[in-house]
Amino acid sequence: MIKLLGFPMSNYFNMVKAVLNEKNIDFEEVAAPPSQEEDFLVKSPMGKVPCLEVDGRYLTESIPIIEYLEELSGEVPLLPADIFERAKVRELSQAMELNVELVSRTGISAAFGRDVSEDVKRRLKRDLPKGCAALARLTKFSPWIAGDQLTYADFVGYFSMGLANRLAKMNVEIDLFELLPGSTDWFAKVGDLDSVKKVNAEQSAR
Repeated sequence: MIKLLGFPMSNYFNMVKAVLNEKNIDFEEVAAPPSQEEDFLVKSPMGKVPCLEVDGRYLTESIPIIEYLEELSGEVPLLPADIFERAKVRELSQAMELNVELVSRTGISAAFGRDVSEDVKRRLKRDLPKGCAALARLTKFSPWIAGDQLTYADFVGYFSMGLANRLAKMNVEIDLFELLPGSTDWFAKVGDLDSVKKVNAEQSAR
């Protein structure tokens, strides 16, 4: 059986878990925080989570894991049939991670009650609207983020943008959803998926 190593404080762990749920793939959840211990680095070279274990082999980084799951099971496809549209889903997923979520993480210390420097806040005010403007050119929200089909970009977006928006509000009082027309209804729609509700419920219970 597939094993998913990680912990529910990780939005990347949660997005992979939601995809596993959506695709009806049986898996075992193994509690594992990030670690620099050698026995964990053998599994995850940077010591990060999530990490997927398949028959004694290991795979890390959320997007490659999701891509593997997509190829493993076509029961619930999360990529379009058209190869160009498949590439657009990948483009959108990467854009959300690189241009918004990772930018917001520069202010993550605020989530732990620590001060964020004025320089970091200045860059957040500059870069987050720029990243959202780029996303606005890529997203469709009709009703899903990439068009009329639910794709893995919806899961990447839900867990990436959810975290990014909390950090943006906390640090610079910017609501990222206000910068992305249509995103509020989309976010609620993804959050109403059984696969996502299960992840959120399990996270809240811990």
